[in-house]
Amino acid sequence: MAIEKAEAVRDSNFQSYYYDVKDSMDLELQSLLPNIAELKLQRQIKYALQTKGKRLRATLVLLSGESVGGNRGELRKVALAIELLHLATLIHDDILDEDLFRRNALAVHAKWSVKEAVLAGDILASLSLVLCKGYRREILDVMIDTCIQLSDGEYSDVELAKTTLSEKEYFKKIEKKSASLFKAACECGALAANGSLSEMNALKFFGENYGVAYQIRDDISDVEASKNDAPLDVDKFRSTLPIIHAYENASREKRARLEGLLSTKTKESLLSFLNELNVNLEKSGSLSYCASKVDLYVDKAVAGLSPLKESVFKDYLIHMAESLRIKEPKVGTQKIYL
Repeated sequence: MAIEKAEAVRDSNFQSYYYDVKDSMDLELQSLLPNIAELKLQRQIKYALQTKGKRLRATLVLLSGESVGGNRGELRKVALAIELLHLATLIHDDILDEDLFRRNALAVHAKWSVKEAVLAGDILASLSLVLCKGYRREILDVMIDTCIQLSDGEYSDVELAKTTLSEKEYFKKIEKKSASLFKAACECGALAANGSLSEMNALKFFGENYGVAYQIRDDISDVEASKNDAPLDVDKFRSTLPIIHAYENASREKRARLEGLLSTKTKESLLSFLNELNVNLEKSGSLSYCASKVDLYVDKAVAGLSPLKESVFKDYLIHMAESLRIKEPKVGTQKIYL
């Protein structure tokens, strides 16, 4: 009982910390508006800056820096830089995925044009690098490398979307496309706070493993979501871990048929592929397998923080990782939808 009460208190304290960071980041993003007032794309950029988000990456910057002795004031611009880079990737992702909406609002390219959205995303990425001026050169190096990793990961996502059913390729892709920015957030936070080499490496390791666990959990959520009325879009199909695991645990004959259906690349063949895979998804325990992978990466992330001294900020990092665990993945009647 005492343990449960302590956990409830910690959760409440973390929620207060998190929403304070989230609100302050929203205000920080709005504070950038005077800097873009003279730009021809200022309307598009202003619209993007008003996008509501979880601000998880900015939160990780602050927690990482504070866990090694930094203060929020000196970490503020780095957290904002990470958030701007994230916004830039969302604009570009929406274009590549041909998604018309972002959090129930029109995507930038849908409200204006693809050309304007690409350029607006480029400006946001550039602004994120500008915010790194005045910090250690290593922070700018991390940001530049992360830009490259994000782009390469997004290309892999598009290129391998309908051709790869390999767990190895999946993890290579999400380490770049998803985990790299979480890793950068933790590393830059540690660098901005002048953490030691062992502290920085510990936080980098945490961020990368947190990012992988976060993406797998997101894949599970996509499978669990009931979207019976959603139209089937062949171009938006992605081979996520639940799909890959169900495929890899099918019989040789079934895999051959599934490969044939997937390679045809028509709406009808993709629908047949998903319908056949739904049966194997339950039989193979794919969601439970994916949940165990989330646990594995959460365990690695938490264990990686051992070099850090005990603090409330370290506790909050652990709390963020632990919150990704899935106690009971909903297999049963759930199906794969796009």
